[in-house]
Amino acid sequence: MSRIVLPLVLCLAMAVQADFPNDPKPCKYGDTECFVKFCNRLITEKATEGDDSLNLVQLDPLAVDRMVLKQGDDRSPVRIDLTFTNNKLFGNKDLRFKKIRGFGKEIATKHEMIMTSKVYSLVGEYSIKGQVLVLPISGSGHSNMTLIGTDLKVSFIGKPVEKNGEIYMEATDLQYYLKPKSQHYHFSNLFNGDKILGDTMNTFLNENGAAIFSETKETIEKAFAALYQPLITRVFSKYPYAKYFAAEESS
Repeated sequence: MSRIVLPLVLCLAMAVQADFPNDPKPCKYGDTECFVKFCNRLITEKATEGDDSLNLVQLDPLAVDRMVLKQGDDRSPVRIDLTFTNNKLFGNKDLRFKKIRGFGKEIATKHEMIMTSKVYSLVGEYSIKGQVLVLPISGSGHSNMTLIGTDLKVSFIGKPVEKNGEIYMEATDLQYYLKPKSQHYHFSNLFNGDKILGDTMNTFLNENGAAIFSETKETIEKAFAALYQPLITRVFSKYPYAKYFAAEESS
């Protein structure tokens, strides 16, 4: 949802050997159990701060400059053109890592993070037009889109890039998956401020939240993926890939 910085990026970036403290120590290549513990500790301690020296922005709340969701064709039950501007995303400080795969010596492979969140809330300005199930919808104003009890999975393919004789990692083909237990929507000033129509539509959206999310899921995930991919690459461009891991002991 906009300048979103993937929490794993925070974790690995903080592990850079040149700046990393002795406690906790950075993980070795491919030590995914270590990564999970390490990332959960750092997301708790750093989500509300950010770190300019590592190209990291504040994680909670995250600034969302702009996100556009264009959904559906003439046969789709949900056909909307929805734009979020000047939003903030709340909830990253409560994110928890469950599994991490990849992040070994081989860059050009699949890297994957599986996480859960308590509540994600995207709050700010919106504009919308289109149709939701059987009803037309239009308006602009303030909105709150909240996902509750969400399972998340983010994966990407690493691409090795050489700069100044060192190898860096670029994120490519990023995929983003969301599976919330429930969702809540509120859009103010629908139908040019008509309170009765607006209240009716908000009630309808929430009573049919699961069906609406199912229809818009792929569009939302693609929008998130487009936001994550350049930001992951940006952080991994700070140091050569090998610097993000504990040095191997010589035999």
